[in-house]
Amino acid sequence: MNLDGKVALVTGAGRGIGYAIARSLCEAGATVYLASRNEAELEKARAECDPQGTGRARTLRMDVSDSHSVAVAGQRLTQDGGRLDILVNSAGVNLRGPVETYPEEAWDTVIDTNLKGVFLTARMAYPMLKKQGGKVVNIASLMSEIARPTIAAYVASKGGVRQLTKALAVEWAPDNIQVNAIAPGFIATEMNLPLTRDETFNAMVIGRTPARRWGTPEDISGTALFLVSPASDFLTGQIITVDGGLLASL
Repeated sequence: MNLDGKVALVTGAGRGIGYAIARSLCEAGATVYLASRNEAELEKARAECDPQGTGRARTLRMDVSDSHSVAVAGQRLTQDGGRLDILVNSAGVNLRGPVETYPEEAWDTVIDTNLKGVFLTARMAYPMLKKQGGKVVNIASLMSEIARPTIAAYVASKGGVRQLTKALAVEWAPDNIQVNAIAPGFIATEMNLPLTRDETFNAMVIGRTPARRWGTPEDISGTALFLVSPASDFLTGQIITVDGGLLASL
């Protein structure tokens, strides 16, 4: 899994799954652009990924839901040499509420970040990935396959990520670009912290997950490392579920 000489862009890299993936790519030898809207989180993540200050971890302020912000990030990458071998689309949000009272603005925020953001970032990255072939890993969800109450927008967005992954894989295969997705199960991240502290919900997760625990961001980063390595060169259009066996047991 040696990634020496590779250049990666990871969105949502300030914390959670995105951060864990960015760190694993740095440790494997890649130069990694950590992208997020939150500059404070980015700087902290950069320092932890590259404590020696080698320049292997670089920050990139970017709002994936905004086409202008994505274009500016693309210009930065071009100015830095225009090489990109790996794209990980991990930025995501979840705003809960019942459909009958759900605000349109909240729907737009979730869809624009989780789904349109993947489209905009992938479109921006394509010319650079095409030069030498590359890897795209999208973060889908267990909710790409099933659903729960009060998260209709999130379910719709992640179902879209699932299908967009397949569409990109088919369209970009002739360019030697492999596009796959990881569908995490219940992962103990900052976004899910209230759920891990809810005794009823926590008991449900542990009771229905054959592994009998929440997943960790590191559980996802290991799979991502495989998907961006040469070991996955004939693997494309796949959604790999990393959920401790939950989906298989339903």
